[in-house]
Amino acid sequence: MNTSFSPYRRSLLGLMAGALLPTSFAAAAPVFSVQTEPSLAHCIALLHAALKAAQFPASLTDAPHTSETRNLHETTSGRIHINLLPASPTRLDMVREGRLRMIPVPLERGLLGWRTSFILQGQEKALAHIRDLNGLRTLTIGQGTGWWDAEVYRAAGITTREVQAWRNGEFIEQMKAGVIDLFPMGLGESLSYFLPHFRQHHQQLGLEESLLLRYPWYRFVWVSPHPSADELYEALQRGFDIICSNGVFESVWNQTRQLPPADSWQNRTVIELDNPFYTPDIVPQRYQHLLLKKKVS
Repeated sequence: MNTSFSPYRRSLLGLMAGALLPTSFAAAAPVFSVQTEPSLAHCIALLHAALKAAQFPASLTDAPHTSETRNLHETTSGRIHINLLPASPTRLDMVREGRLRMIPVPLERGLLGWRTSFILQGQEKALAHIRDLNGLRTLTIGQGTGWWDAEVYRAAGITTREVQAWRNGEFIEQMKAGVIDLFPMGLGESLSYFLPHFRQHHQQLGLEESLLLRYPWYRFVWVSPHPSADELYEALQRGFDIICSNGVFESVWNQTRQLPPADSWQNRTVIELDNPFYTPDIVPQRYQHLLLKKKVS
């Protein structure tokens, strides 16, 4: 008896075997890694919305925290596929050189440039006299090591010191020692995440309530230039164009990342700073309507 299979029979059996496989196995969605933070749940929700709009099935998994230098290396090599970080001169140069891909959709709707400051509780009165940039220059600002915000403050003539440890509020030690006076962070993320998080570790940390620093500062989507991310990039670009034009972006954002309460920013002294690296025009016209237009006074 001839027990060999003809090419036709082998092909037919292969198709039948594939049809019997579980759908999740036969057509498993690709998995992509995302550099993120616990405070960026709204950004992850927007990524999922964009992928859904583009009809691109994919799973997203968190990438380990790394330094910016290591992050860029992992991204260019294709081990990290998506970053959710503010635009920096280094990243913009890499985009121009073709070593990184950028989708300049303002994930924070401009709120990242509204900066409120962590201080030691009880120091509020010492800062109440600050009303302008000249007054701000009498203080020392703290920032995380490698944050480009530090260069924004330095360009404005403000003494700025970078601290290595900050994720759990460790910069409080520099405050106690008188090395720094303020530690500015985004208004929205500070209220929604970092204030309760820091106070789990350091009850003496609070938010200063009389000042608001403001400058153009936007969190964008960055995609690896590695060929393994080609389809991902095209899907995200297509998907964000869709959800930014049909109202889904605002709907998802309002469900996951709302405007801070009015009493947290109204009636503050606002000190406007220039960003020496870019202006609001970095956000394309098709996304400009996403920027919050509320006046802070």
